[in-house]
Amino acid sequence: MAKSLDQLVFLFFRSLPAYTTDMEETVKAIIDAFNPPVVKKKGSIISELAPPNKDFWFLCDGYLKEIYKNQYLNEDALFNFIPPGSIFVNEDSLFYNKRPQHYYKAYTEVTIASFSNEKFQELKKKYPAIIKLYLSGTAEIQRNRRSRLLMLRMSNTQEKINWVRSQRDDLYKTMDRVTLAQYIGVSRASLYRAFDKTGKSQF
Repeated sequence: MAKSLDQLVFLFFRSLPAYTTDMEETVKAIIDAFNPPVVKKKGSIISELAPPNKDFWFLCDGYLKEIYKNQYLNEDALFNFIPPGSIFVNEDSLFYNKRPQHYYKAYTEVTIASFSNEKFQELKKKYPAIIKLYLSGTAEIQRNRRSRLLMLRMSNTQEKINWVRSQRDDLYKTMDRVTLAQYIGVSRASLYRAFDKTGKSQF
């Protein structure tokens, strides 16, 4: 891991629209509250995110697949693809006290660190700015999801590929073709036809 957890978390919060320099003490308190990072092998399911866990998680290194448990089809569906330097939560457990419909699988070897909900509630009393940072962070998650939903509504496979290349080049360069097809919501055959038509490889 090139950067330390402290550096990565600082970079994350400083990138948020709500961040101001007077929040630095709050961010330092958050960093101090993180548990030591753990490493998970490629392909492993992150069991720590199973119910009833309401912790916040930070992806220090590697890429995660957030997968939706599809009740109607035999295969689960890719819900999101999470890059390093991202904070994420098990939303069904945290907000709705329900068994999660999503689970996380390591696309590469990953390093993740947790920040307990209990510690969040404790710091909230001393550092009110933590609420603004949290809301800004979750708003960024939702913004990324909404932009992907707009892409999924495109009717042309090539347009979808172009969107990922232009808007999420970091993800595009990491995904294999199977994951890319899942991410843009098309079959592998449709994806391959699009590449064959243009005569271009993925990278």
